[in-house]
Amino acid sequence: MDKTRKELACSIFSHLFSLSSSSLYAWKKTSTYAKDNSGLDLVSDTDIEIENIIKSEINLFFPKDGILSEESPESGGETKYRWIIDPLDGTHNFLAGFKEFGISLALEEDGVVIWGGFYFPMLREFFVAEKDRGAFCNEQKIRVSEATNFTGGMFCSDGVMRRKPREILKDIEKFCVAGCRVRIYGSSPYAMTRVALGQAIVATNRVGKPWDIAASALIVQEAGGMVTDENGGPWQVDSENLIATNGILHQQALELFR
Repeated sequence: MDKTRKELACSIFSHLFSLSSSSLYAWKKTSTYAKDNSGLDLVSDTDIEIENIIKSEINLFFPKDGILSEESPESGGETKYRWIIDPLDGTHNFLAGFKEFGISLALEEDGVVIWGGFYFPMLREFFVAEKDRGAFCNEQKIRVSEATNFTGGMFCSDGVMRRKPREILKDIEKFCVAGCRVRIYGSSPYAMTRVALGQAIVATNRVGKPWDIAASALIVQEAGGMVTDENGGPWQVDSENLIATNGILHQQALELFR
């Protein structure tokens, strides 16, 4: 990996660490906007502010790199590198005062995600992974669970019922019948990092977007887990249906997910 880009990624997160929890919640009091006519998908001034911070630093040092961010049109793309940003994953959690929200940044080289970071400011958790170099949380190497069956294990669903209620409810039913306990957090990266930490054995996402997937899938993979699409194929940043497991249970989980 290009060392200077890695240094920039770490520098961006260092900047974001300086934003205290109190500052984030002060931002919460500013305006929110509906993304569409449903009024259910919201974006806040905080999303925009954090996105601007990240994009300005990337553009300062690597103005020709591509940037794909949730809250603005894709830009750049004159080099083999592309940055993928979710300035505030779990916006609804953030606005409601829940702690499961965070900031995601990933870097692609020739279409392959080679670095990913995720910061949960209220939980003081900073995850980072580099391709073929492992995954870490707060500088401690992390590893997926070694569970060999579903009984008592945690299954995390994305839970976006308004988009794919039948599929998601069917997932919940199947994994419950298989013996799992269910958790729905309102943040797919939060769920996937629980797999990376070994706290959960399965996490699914039925409405995946590149900014949801890029960093968190790499983190699971580098923690020894497995991430694929619903057909068992390699995960891609544009995979809509995604499943992450501890690897040991992946084939069994995939059969339930299909």
